Amino acid sequence: MKENKENVKIYKFDVIDSTNDYLRRDHNNHEEFDVISAEIQTHSKARRNNDWVSLEGMATFSFFLNEKKEIKMEDYLKLPLLAGLAVINGLKKVENLDYKFKWTNDVYLENKKLCGILMEKADDIYIVGIGLNVNNILPKFLENKAISLTQIKNKEYEIDEIITNIVYEFKLLFKHLENGFWKEILSQINEINYLKNKNIELKFGNEIISGIAQDINKDGEIEISIPQNEKQKSVIKSFSVGEVFEKIKIF
Repeated sequence: MKENKENVKIYKFDVIDSTNDYLRRDHNNHEEFDVISAEIQTHSKARRNNDWVSLEGMATFSFFLNEKKEIKMEDYLKLPLLAGLAVINGLKKVENLDYKFKWTNDVYLENKKLCGILMEKADDIYIVGIGLNVNNILPKFLENKAISLTQIKNKEYEIDEIITNIVYEFKLLFKHLENGFWKEILSQINEINYLKNKNIELKFGNEIISGIAQDINKDGEIEISIPQNEKQKSVIKSFSVGEVFEKIKIF
């Protein structure tokens, strides 16, 4: 266990099944915002059972928040957005690059995925799981989709410092949310909205929606401008869930 100046306790493992699963099982032995960090996860996972590759040199970690009766459920649904902004704010303390937040749970850099976030509810806690490409080299089959800090800047980083920055920034943002400053937080998120004005498809269930991504609204939903027929203007619709894909232009 490592404790630092920001009072973020980091419990480090060489190998673990999943940092999220560890906290699901063992959170009663930890305090809120304690960090479980692992070099390698043997059963790493992503949203909607998508594949997630755990590589040495990544920052893979989880922490949790206790559910509070005075905080509305709709505010807890905003946690993935807070986590994305916290990752970016924390990274900027180490390397000030042009990071973007991709709704609902990714951080992008140079049009490639840098970080994924997995939010889970277990009993009376909310678990925040983060997988961030730091000192790892991406395998060939991911080179067109993902990127790491070390591949951009050709240097290595102190992973514990990055984790500390991110958790500290998350704690600040969550306190701001509690104090009623969601509008200000959302404005920051929309300034780094990766999807804004992109031609996208949103898939949820068996339905696919095509249109132009707009802002993230006050409820944390993505707004999409959806074209109608030739005689009608586009309409704006909001979506709280779904998997987003960019539509590639073919010339």
